[in-house]
Amino acid sequence: MFGSLIQEPEEEQVGLVQGRMPDSKEEWWVSKALYRYQIPFQFQWELFSGRDRAGGLIIDFVVWNPRFMPLMVHGNYWHRGQLKGGDRTALVAIAAYFKIAVEDILIMWADDVKSEEEVFAWVRKNVAN
Repeated sequence: MFGSLIQEPEEEQVGLVQGRMPDSKEEWWVSKALYRYQIPFQFQWELFSGRDRAGGLIIDFVVWNPRFMPLMVHGNYWHRGQLKGGDRTALVAIAAYFKIAVEDILIMWADDVKSEEEVFAWVRKNVAN
């Protein structure tokens, strides 16, 4: 009798960010948080010609608050502390480009954020400070 009155909430549709489709819902949520906190950013920043060239990289976000910083969203396929050689090399290249230590790259691990609210809290703590 009441089954038709109880509906699960619909999952939010992931939309375009600066004209590009995010690779994950976490990237979508990060973009929404950056907009909310009015942090200027560039989505899918191409480094060394991005996907157009061997060795090119895509940085999920580059944020300006207060300085120019890379922000990576690492999903479940990444293994914290056990990055493969190519993945580690990419982080070293990103750090060199931005003239920062590898440890200073902002990395949001998808395992640490299970909801949009947790992503907003992460961005507030690590980027909007």
